[in-house]
Amino acid sequence: MVLTPAEKQKRYRERQKAAELAAAKATPMKPGYLKRPFSEFVGDRHFSFDASLDAYGVHISGPNFLRTEIQTFKSEYHRDEPVTALERAVGILGACLDAADELSVLINQYKLAEVGMAIDEALETSANLPRGDVKALKASIAEIDRLKTIQTQLRAPTRFVFPSIQVKAERLD
Repeated sequence: MVLTPAEKQKRYRERQKAAELAAAKATPMKPGYLKRPFSEFVGDRHFSFDASLDAYGVHISGPNFLRTEIQTFKSEYHRDEPVTALERAVGILGACLDAADELSVLINQYKLAEVGMAIDEALETSANLPRGDVKALKASIAEIDRLKTIQTQLRAPTRFVFPSIQVKAERLD
């Protein structure tokens, strides 16, 4: 059977993914300079983000959250290997960043759509004002400018800076 170019590409990507997965499993997760277990470093620290997440119905902690080296937790995702406290912390950070990215795009799209409709409404209202009502026309133009400023600011990207958690020098491959 002759494979189409799309099928060849799909198989190539599958082989690449399998090779990357095998390499990741072969590479030790813990660089040599990390001597003390992460759970020991965490100790009895209080996490304020836990309360922040709980306020919106997100529950990730428990009595041993990051305080035991081998982590156990409810998940629908099956793992062959146990998860260490450091692996769980890095995984949660990644999941939170993914969630923040997805939610920010969703919220931004919603607000841009709403401000776009508000601008259209303000333009229509402005067009229907009586010709001699200069005060109402100035107010209408000011409102359109305010809405366009909001739109411009929503289109600008926002940057958040975090301390580095992984660097190239840690990789042993």
